[in-house]
Amino acid sequence: MNNSTQNSDLEILDNYPMRKYLYIKVGGEAKRLVYPQNMKSFLELLKRCHESEEKVTVLGAGSNTIITEQGIDGVVISTRKLKEVRIDGTRVEAECGAMLSSIMNRSIRLGLTGFEFAAGIPGTVGGSIYMNAGANGGEIKDAVKKVHVWHEGEEKELSREEINFEYRKSNLPEGSIVTKAVFELRGGNRKKSEENVRQYLAYRNRTQPVKMANTGSVFKNPPTVSAGELLEGLGFKGLCVGGAKFSEIHANFIVNFNKAKADDIIALIEKAREAALKKRNINLVPEVEIMGKETGAA
Repeated sequence: MNNSTQNSDLEILDNYPMRKYLYIKVGGEAKRLVYPQNMKSFLELLKRCHESEEKVTVLGAGSNTIITEQGIDGVVISTRKLKEVRIDGTRVEAECGAMLSSIMNRSIRLGLTGFEFAAGIPGTVGGSIYMNAGANGGEIKDAVKKVHVWHEGEEKELSREEINFEYRKSNLPEGSIVTKAVFELRGGNRKKSEENVRQYLAYRNRTQPVKMANTGSVFKNPPTVSAGELLEGLGFKGLCVGGAKFSEIHANFIVNFNKAKADDIIALIEKAREAALKKRNINLVPEVEIMGKETGAA
């Protein structure tokens, strides 16, 4: 059972079961889960943790994330309450916890284009910039103008060029935490944007296990073949470990179909990496983030 305390700026949950937080519904306890209620309290909390040298893990929506069954130490900070979005002309300023879907919907209603790629991505601004999230032929780097990060005890501003985005990767300074971002969009056609989003979502619903607790894309696509095609060719569709399995709909997704443990998912990831390397000489790089105390496995 977790204990909860709250003041006007922070909600603090002790010994919180992270399976209740993550999309994939697995994971042990966070020693302390903290929800800052506004940006000021978020920055003050980061400053306090920096000064006390306390370990900090920042989570947004909890998609594309696995936390081990042994749990996670230090302070886990959730950005879910930090979701303010301001739109001025074609300029969009969004806090790190703002959902991409919210920015997309608001910008389309205002006749702006450039964020439709985010249709169906269940992520926040912070996490999406950290991994340069993308779908539907676009990536978040295409819309970013500048990013504010907390780094080495202070907030700094970085231009898109300074970040040097790559495929499913940002090159933010080591240990950076995204606090907010500025996007530059363009004038567009609302009806055309809405139609594109409908098509993107229909395709996603047909080709991904969106109705089940899932990891999101498990692996980045290798240069020569999509990860889904590779895994399907290796016979991984439907392969189970415990309560987790590679989806029959899309082989690059792992679903929690029967009270899976984090260890089940990690075992599936390792099996896939070993098979890809042994049989196809391809090094699969995980897109999911695995966090928390070590499982003790090799």
